[in-house]
Amino acid sequence: MQVALKEWAVLLEAMAAGRQIFLLRKGGIAEGKSGFELKHREFLFFPTWEHQQAAALKPSFRELFDQLQPPDPGTIEIRYAGRVEQIREAPRSLDETAALDNQHIWTDACLQKRYEYRPDLPLYIVVVRLMRLAASVRILNERRYAGCRSWVDLAEPVETGELQPVIEQVEFDALRERLTTVLGA
Repeated sequence: MQVALKEWAVLLEAMAAGRQIFLLRKGGIAEGKSGFELKHREFLFFPTWEHQQAAALKPSFRELFDQLQPPDPGTIEIRYAGRVEQIREAPRSLDETAALDNQHIWTDACLQKRYEYRPDLPLYIVVVRLMRLAASVRILNERRYAGCRSWVDLAEPVETGELQPVIEQVEFDALRERLTTVLGA
């Protein structure tokens, strides 16, 4: 696999622990007028520290944030792949997302910034089945991966081996059902 979706490292670890199953995407600066597009349904995750801040996380996730500082800024460790299970527009306002409060890592202030950035574009909830690679892979953190963009094409394909779901199917289905119930079908 050679395509990767950039996402906060702390969010990936929260997903790996079964504490969240969705992403919120609107798009990066490099994505231009159209914003985020779901170009791929299966991809690697490129853990990033760009824009990731402890203050944007609920207190229960800040310790995890502190543990995840990259050991070597010259490399990126690819540990996870994702498969999109569902995509839908997020509720139109922050007030409407209150029912999701126990299903994500972000503070209200962080969510408010996501809603306020490019209000002409929809915010998407992307439900993802997170899979662990058979063995993590370190790649050089090349300049071309930098910047505020969602998708990156890696210089070389990454061998994924046999992917293992980070949480069992029954647990994932229960979390997805809870999310769907809150969002209303």
